[in-house]
Amino acid sequence: MLPEDVISEAHSSPTGLPSASLLDLLSYQEIPYAIEVIGEEHSQFRASVLQLLFQRHLQKNLSMADRPLIRFLLEQEIACYANNLITADDNLHLAGFLLFILGQTDDVELLWQAKTANFDAESSFDIQFLVGAGVDRTIAYLQSVQAEWAEKTKAYIELCQQAGDFEDMEDYRVDRQKYFASGFSTNT
Repeated sequence: MLPEDVISEAHSSPTGLPSASLLDLLSYQEIPYAIEVIGEEHSQFRASVLQLLFQRHLQKNLSMADRPLIRFLLEQEIACYANNLITADDNLHLAGFLLFILGQTDDVELLWQAKTANFDAESSFDIQFLVGAGVDRTIAYLQSVQAEWAEKTKAYIELCQQAGDFEDMEDYRVDRQKYFASGFSTNT
């Protein structure tokens, strides 16, 4: 199975996701032994699909039709991080970046889950990924959500805003795009 097949099937599906058999090839797999040696087995295939989605972005072909698949891939990476499984280093970050590019406020909860999946994610997952829809719009959205995660996320974003983390979001986007275009490192 090729990454192109996954994306093509996802685009032709009313849910925006490929068939269950293809999702199984992308899904987080619990590994009860030797996680530090072998890593999570579907990580590399997810990396290939994410890289192809990134190429679509560079070619100006990334669209909202890609969003369900990106969200699914991010959910799998969150599961890996939450269970301290080795995964391709940039999968979590690239999925976050792609959602940042699409800029939907209702992705903030999933992005916050990625940011807080474990200590490594908390220190490496960019807070900027959460504000792809714009800082003010994201804060307004979070104010409308009556949930503890939304309060914590809003407070953290406001703290980062005061620290100047969102001062030049276009430079940030270009920098991250260059980083991902330069290639991917992997642990598996």
